[in-house]
Amino acid sequence: MKSLLQKKDNKNKRLAALIDGEHYPEVSRDAINLLKTYFPGSFSGIIFLGGTEKLIACDLEKYFGEKVYRIDDIDSDFCRALDFFKPDIVYDLSDEPVVDYKIRMKIASFCMANRCSYMGPDFLFNWEPRYIKSQKDTIAIIGTGKRIGKTAISAYIARLLMDGGIDVAIIAMGRGGPGRPQVIKGDEIDIDEKYLLRLNDNGYHASSDYIEDALLSRVTTIGCRRCGGGFAGKIFMTNLEEGMKIAEKLDSDLLIIEGSGASIPQVDTDITICTIGAFQEWDSLIGYLGIYRIIMADMIILTMCEEPIADLKKIDHLESRIKKFNPGAVLIRTVFRPEPLSSIRGKKIFLGMTAIDSIEKNIIDHLETMYGCSVVKASFNLSRRDELRKDLDNSPEFDLILTELKAAAVDVLTEYASKKKKEVVYQDNIPIITSSKVDLKGELIKLIRRRKSK
Repeated sequence: MKSLLQKKDNKNKRLAALIDGEHYPEVSRDAINLLKTYFPGSFSGIIFLGGTEKLIACDLEKYFGEKVYRIDDIDSDFCRALDFFKPDIVYDLSDEPVVDYKIRMKIASFCMANRCSYMGPDFLFNWEPRYIKSQKDTIAIIGTGKRIGKTAISAYIARLLMDGGIDVAIIAMGRGGPGRPQVIKGDEIDIDEKYLLRLNDNGYHASSDYIEDALLSRVTTIGCRRCGGGFAGKIFMTNLEEGMKIAEKLDSDLLIIEGSGASIPQVDTDITICTIGAFQEWDSLIGYLGIYRIIMADMIILTMCEEPIADLKKIDHLESRIKKFNPGAVLIRTVFRPEPLSSIRGKKIFLGMTAIDSIEKNIIDHLETMYGCSVVKASFNLSRRDELRKDLDNSPEFDLILTELKAAAVDVLTEYASKKKKEVVYQDNIPIITSSKVDLKGELIKLIRRRKSK
């Protein structure tokens, strides 16, 4: 880390140090003086994290000869300390028991959200600006993991905004995306089983996110790819910048840039919407910089807010933690319900989904009640091909396959339907808002107008 501190481009940067009272003050002072000799930029001050075992100096500012910001509650005070010093880099000279790995992950989140890097003797969380700019209005839809509903939310929001008179396009990057960005005119192309099988035969991932977006939203969609994802969502490889250049030439007024997994598109967007699965544990969110994603969001959509995935007590706890770190964000609770894209009435159904199997009864009851079908077999193994094939082989006789356009929907289920002369219907997952008195379209329009007025 010494060499990273000594980099020439740090000459115009500011550095703050974290210390604790478990180190003898003389030791911390000598370490800070050594830190200053390594760093070519300016030293802005010290953040004292607590601990009293070896704290013999009461007037820390007099002892260290530097400005010192004392932390009483790291959750509420640390961002204030960063705002006070405005460092570009925070260097951690503290240790157990004052900070453990959970607290360090919180500190990393706070630093990244405040546009500064976080460094220690053997680690670096490097903040980099989102370098891709757009002349259009932009919304990023990111998440705290995979399979929490980003694509369904993206398509739903696109339709809402289109209904509100805003011309929308979606840019999606996925782990199965194309080598060169692909444009699909969702309102012009008939995305049916023949189209998807043809893509599959030509070596494309036919159930990639951008194809699902185009199918469900019926708006112009640009498919990109990405590989790798860091703690703070940094991507190793992507052609998103090339896709954004294509998007700039479209007639659309607004671009929805959809994240992949927990990765964050490197686009400097006007609005950020973060999706969180209600089943996710708070300690898990802390563990990989979920707090960073929460702090940067203008709107947070909790998905799958229903039993047995998550009970009311768990959801309330999750909401209270989220509000503590980002009280200004619009917070919305939702559940997903399947909506077939064509009629399934009177049909015996084989259902393929990636959802959590504990909500099987909720899903089946909804489909049979709302759409007059009979679900003879529900498989939640859509992302596990061997198990999915076994479910097909062991299923009672059925007329029609109903599936999400994800994972093995094309190369297993659609191919099976084609060979066996079965119908196949694709489904949307509609977010049903369970928060009282929340108008999602209205909140989105308010956020867009607020950004435009700045």
